[in-house]
Amino acid sequence: MSHKKSNKIISIFQIFFYSAKTYFLYLDQITKRLLFPVFGQLISLYMLGFIAYFFNRNYDNLRKSYPFFENDTNYYLIILITILPFLIIFIKAMYEYIISLTSMNILFFTVSKKKSIQKVDFNANDNVIQRKLFQYIIILFLLSILLIVPPFIFLAPVIGIFLSLTLQIFAFEGENVNSISRSISLVKDNFIPTILMLLLCGLSTYIFIPSLFIWCSEKTSFISLLINNCEKFVSLLPLDDYNTILSIINIEIDSLSIAKIIAESLISFPFISFTMPFRCCCFTELYKLYDSNKIKDYSKQSDEIIKRAAGKKRKN
Repeated sequence: MSHKKSNKIISIFQIFFYSAKTYFLYLDQITKRLLFPVFGQLISLYMLGFIAYFFNRNYDNLRKSYPFFENDTNYYLIILITILPFLIIFIKAMYEYIISLTSMNILFFTVSKKKSIQKVDFNANDNVIQRKLFQYIIILFLLSILLIVPPFIFLAPVIGIFLSLTLQIFAFEGENVNSISRSISLVKDNFIPTILMLLLCGLSTYIFIPSLFIWCSEKTSFISLLINNCEKFVSLLPLDDYNTILSIINIEIDSLSIAKIIAESLISFPFISFTMPFRCCCFTELYKLYDSNKIKDYSKQSDEIIKRAAGKKRKN
């Protein structure tokens, strides 16, 4: 038994390095695919914050200079019209990213099965998830309840470990509620290898890479400029009211600290997002390791995806 566990732990490291190699092999195509989902969210959020700051800062001046703005309905209507395009962009970008979050698992299964594929068909893989969109929304809703809703939020780290294969199972088996129970079952039987994979992916893509770029931004003073801009937005918040509430637990927040957190998050977000496919590859291979029988069943269904990808390659 211990020999079997030892083999799985060795396999985790093999999967990690294989996934890194595969990720970099398709990095140019993955980057192009994620440009809009990642930067669409980032830029639209920044613009929404900027618009809120502008109208809040210039509230009195606009009302004095333009009679049209004296009516509150007109004032908020203009704000709504101004933010609407960026809100649409944000929703569209987030939607595409959420679809990619699961379709990337199918993509990496496809390329591992047919190693000759050099140009991948992202649309074919996205369509697999979009055809199950209603079930996908249900699974995301259930995951949200289990991870961010009290009282579950206090156990989120532990729950997250047991749910770490949910999206992979959904991608290949297509069942919503059962994906959660199947993930719990697979992780329970392979707890140590799963923890090791989570640590490898977490330390490399959530901590090391973002920290490296934050450090670079500090050396170039870019982060100082970003913090100054973020602090202008934070100044709109009623921090005194928040501190009154937080004083109960002896915590006090200030605009500079919040601005620094936001700035570091803005720098980290693109790198964490663009390494999402690498994590998908790792956990797709992990799922294959844990349940080879199920993945064989799915393998028969994946031929259509491979044919479409190969057909697109010939056309190009």
